[in-house]
Amino acid sequence: MFVWLLAAMTFAVSIGIPRGFNVTTLLIFLCSLGVPFLKPINHRIDKQDKILIWTFFIFSVSFMAFALCDSFAARGLDKPSRFLLVIPVIFLLLRSKGPQEWLWYGVTIGALLAFGLALYERVLMGFARADGGQVAIMFGDTGMMLGMLSMAAAIFFFAQKRFSWMIIALAAGFAGVGTSILSGSRGGWIAVPMVGLFLFWECRDLLGKKRLYSVFSVALICIVAAVAIPQTGIQKRVGEAVSNIEHYLAGSQTTTSVGLRFDMWKAAINMFESAPIFGVGESQMQPIKRELAAEGMINEHAVPFNHAHNDYLQALSTRGIIGFILLMAMYLVPLKLFLSKLRQYKDNWRIRSYAIAGALIPMCYMDFGLTQAMFMHNIGVIMFAFPIAFFWAALRWAEREELAKLELKN
Repeated sequence: MFVWLLAAMTFAVSIGIPRGFNVTTLLIFLCSLGVPFLKPINHRIDKQDKILIWTFFIFSVSFMAFALCDSFAARGLDKPSRFLLVIPVIFLLLRSKGPQEWLWYGVTIGALLAFGLALYERVLMGFARADGGQVAIMFGDTGMMLGMLSMAAAIFFFAQKRFSWMIIALAAGFAGVGTSILSGSRGGWIAVPMVGLFLFWECRDLLGKKRLYSVFSVALICIVAAVAIPQTGIQKRVGEAVSNIEHYLAGSQTTTSVGLRFDMWKAAINMFESAPIFGVGESQMQPIKRELAAEGMINEHAVPFNHAHNDYLQALSTRGIIGFILLMAMYLVPLKLFLSKLRQYKDNWRIRSYAIAGALIPMCYMDFGLTQAMFMHNIGVIMFAFPIAFFWAALRWAEREELAKLELKN
């Protein structure tokens, strides 16, 4: 039970309490070291469990191998090691029966706390962008993901006919989106229509046509209102992006947020072309960018950034085709596993809710990765790997309980 409390707390304190995710994930990892001493259970690790575990292992070890071959610097092992450290956590959760639904309370509380902190920073502290002590983009994107997971929580509570918690979870969903808006993290906003359509499609049978149209209409009204109201800052941030692009294409101003990203992407593509198989390595990014700046290909202000602000181009430029394939496997393998459960359980909404939440994590990251190198940040790695482990274990326990019920009936 304690480990499931820690899992729920990881979501609850993730960004609402600055760097709270570090404490809870460290504690749950320390708990996982006791797995060999746990009482054996009848449930075995199945093929799909092994696929997920091997995906984490291969990605982590490969990432560390690239880091060692690049510069032999121990600091390059830090973030990829998180994917390795989550493996014993998967074993622990798969062997520890507990109240898996606590995860829903965790994501709901986490989204609400994050929004409260974002409001405090923007309204009372006067920050231009809420950041929660993190990089503003990471804070906003994590808040967005908590909001999307809260929508999955609302689906769970609706299916269970627990309407009070459903309303709270829906409020948390909008709070998570609001956190992203207050952070000014434009890249994460693309997730709203993409993930929204996925949620509507998967819930069409649960809600029915009439409710589905009603929910869709309310969501659409909220989106239009958020864009239309100047105080949200959406109009301003979108307008800035359009203006930045126009100035960059005209060559009149390239030091804007978007302009510098374009130059970082241009440099990343250049690096990939020079070393397409294994990439140039992270240690060579800035020296190469300095050369490109000296040749006038990119603005010198793009040189200090230590990543490409794009996960796909970061992988291609520093680890080549090999690194890109590994990155896509890290996204797509967990996504495929969760989606396979959605196809397998068409009417069991307890299992489907966990599957939807698990699928949302790589879906969100695939969007966030378009404008940010998520895995170059500690919070980006932890809030990807550990939540996938949490929801996969919760789904597997729900499956086991369903199987036990069927055996009793027979």
